[in-house]
Amino acid sequence: MPKKSLKEQIQSIEYRDADTEDFDDIIDTTPEKVTSSAKNKITMLPLEKLVEYKDENFEKIAGRPQPFREYSQEDLESLADSILKHGIITPIVVRPFGIDQYQILAGRNRTKASKICGLTEIPGIVRKDIDDVQAALIMIDTNIEQRQSLTYSEKAYAYRMRLELIGQQGKRNDLSGSEKTDSLAEVGKEHKESRRTVAYLIRLTHLLPELLKLVDDGKIAFKVGVEMSYLAQETQEYILNTIIPSGGKIKAGQISDLRKIEKYETLSEEIIQRVFQRQNSISPSLTISGTKFQEYADLFKNKEEIERLFLEFLKAYRYQQRSA
Repeated sequence: MPKKSLKEQIQSIEYRDADTEDFDDIIDTTPEKVTSSAKNKITMLPLEKLVEYKDENFEKIAGRPQPFREYSQEDLESLADSILKHGIITPIVVRPFGIDQYQILAGRNRTKASKICGLTEIPGIVRKDIDDVQAALIMIDTNIEQRQSLTYSEKAYAYRMRLELIGQQGKRNDLSGSEKTDSLAEVGKEHKESRRTVAYLIRLTHLLPELLKLVDDGKIAFKVGVEMSYLAQETQEYILNTIIPSGGKIKAGQISDLRKIEKYETLSEEIIQRVFQRQNSISPSLTISGTKFQEYADLFKNKEEIERLFLEFLKAYRYQQRSA
């Protein structure tokens, strides 16, 4: 029997349930019945016919076509080296798109690395049984599961997009008949995150992109970023363009104070500056050893009396300094 070529071997392989994601666990329903063998069959796909996943509405919000950032050139070249040595271990996932093309749902970076290797084809699974919402869910879930180190912004936008997709599927976060679906909890359950964590991450998408990048880079603490996301855009812009360049460190207490003030009035530049200057000043707390007060024990009845006398002294001292 003649030996099959690599291409023929790949085309004859079918994914078994134990070897791949069962996307039906992620997706509620499919428009039509598709057998496991047909759904998971691996096909060699011409690279020239592959196009990247792009969501125009999402791009207007996030400034990029999908939640996940592209690999750096260095990472792509490292992946290309791995492909040259070991081949494509995990097939990409695509769906028919346009005229004689396929949209990449999972495997964008593998596709780019394959081009760097000089390959013309890549093994993939073609999903013909899915709609736009299901395609987006596959794109989100496979990236979250396969990538080792996602940034805060990637998770934030991915969870926000997934939450909106659940809404499009009719799973609203309100009463529907006699049942109530908690969409935030559902999103978290899919990826082993608490409801609170999902809510915090989604809040980050209300930050200016430049501030969100500072959270990604560790220059603004995660919880501080979440608090800051509640501030008006004008306030965020002032913090980004004036406070941060001046070297001021953003603290949780400062943002909390700004939020409280913003509930009752519009934050002016003067108010914002005053909050950051006050919070960055030296704390006026003072501790004096009790042994140093022994000589004056007869003057003090209690702790409150010490505090009263000390403040009177400071008031008199300040008056003396100003009169000098």
